Amino acid sequence: MIRDFLLALGFFTRIPVPAHPNYSDDAMRRSALYYPLVGLFVGALLAAIYGFAQLFWSVEVSVLLTLSAGFLLTGGFHEDGWADTFDGFGGAFNKERKLDIMTDSRLGTYGSLALWAMLSLKAFTLFELLPQAGVICLIVAHCLSRWSSMTAMVFADYVRVNPSKAKPVVSQMSFGRWLAALLFSLPALVFVPLHIALVLTVTALIVAALWIWQTRRQIGGYTGDTMGAGQQLAELALYLVWLCF
Repeated sequence: MIRDFLLALGFFTRIPVPAHPNYSDDAMRRSALYYPLVGLFVGALLAAIYGFAQLFWSVEVSVLLTLSAGFLLTGGFHEDGWADTFDGFGGAFNKERKLDIMTDSRLGTYGSLALWAMLSLKAFTLFELLPQAGVICLIVAHCLSRWSSMTAMVFADYVRVNPSKAKPVVSQMSFGRWLAALLFSLPALVFVPLHIALVLTVTALIVAALWIWQTRRQIGGYTGDTMGAGQQLAELALYLVWLCF
């Protein structure tokens, strides 16, 4: 279990981890269970960075430093998926062309605007939310958003004809393993009032359902890029909903 978690941590972040002694596609598939636990780890690190930054700078500067640290921790993994997805969805009319555009390393207008909008909204939301809710919001959002994005692995089909190296870790998952993955969010959710925790969990599910509907309509299913985009969408939605309380 520890080795599979470290495999997931090494895949989804830039944090150095020991080599998996029995690396295989099957190990990669097993590691997907720990996706929310990776979020817990990343969220906790970002919470610590924000707390440290607050000793010296304003909320606004601390938030921007924290977001920047997040890019370094994950290599902009999910942000890249967000930009690629919107480039593909906005740049063509047929499924095959959309998928081709999503694999293009160049950043287009749709991806640039989507990235600007998402990062701006995330920053301005956290300017207000962090002083109100505390750093726990970072930890909860990173856990639940990753679990939300996993929903596609249960209720949608992987659509790439020529799979990327991410294929094993984003392959189909059983309903039971998907539910079990939610348990990794509980250590963070216990520090949140029950009514807020329930609303946030429901929000994660609603965002997942809407995003699956959209990706099916656009390309017939999901890819690694759309899963990354789904994580970003869910994270932002969780911040926005939490700010309503």
